[in-house]
Amino acid sequence: MAQLEVVRFRDLLEVTQIPRFVPGVFPPMVEIHGPDFSSADVILINEMPCPEFIIVSKGVVYAQLPSEAKAIATIQVLSSGFTKNTTGSKMEFVVGDKTHAISGIIKLVQLFTKWIMQSPGSDLFNPTRGGGLQQIVGQVATGRDMQPVFSALTQAISTTVSQIRQAQIKVPELPLDERLLSAELLGLNVFEAQMQVLAKVAIRSSAGDAATSSLVL
Repeated sequence: MAQLEVVRFRDLLEVTQIPRFVPGVFPPMVEIHGPDFSSADVILINEMPCPEFIIVSKGVVYAQLPSEAKAIATIQVLSSGFTKNTTGSKMEFVVGDKTHAISGIIKLVQLFTKWIMQSPGSDLFNPTRGGGLQQIVGQVATGRDMQPVFSALTQAISTTVSQIRQAQIKVPELPLDERLLSAELLGLNVFEAQMQVLAKVAIRSSAGDAATSSLVL
């Protein structure tokens, strides 16, 4: 059964080289290299969208530096879709935006994301539901002491998996590609300048489909 998309996921396309400025070009543009940028749809520099970008070839793209960016801290190249086979994805909330129906593994990833972010007690009809991940969003984390964040994430994932599995037992007609088999924390990337942690979570359905969701804390 399809449902409306309220959490949108886009592939994070791999960047393989340290970007450099394109010489003799104004406004300034950054040369970015990667395996395949043919589906590039949005490029973010320091979490700000680039005003313009040019796909020079399959593996090279030129992106205009946002006027507010004085130095490059992070670069993300986002695909126009969610193919499930990249190393990560970027999550966007689209409540109030034009939505469309989703099903299968994308529906499962959306469900998992909504439940893990939910704080217990926020739903009067299901007071125990939620992984409680919002409780650690915004915490200051450093590369020297990631154990509290790792422990909180692991617990949130375990709680969410258990809750979803229990809820789905009551829906025997649910398709296998929408039924949760497992979720696993793949790793953490720390961006100390932005005081952010990027958590990569692998989500697998009972049909064997897998997707990687990235959560920024």
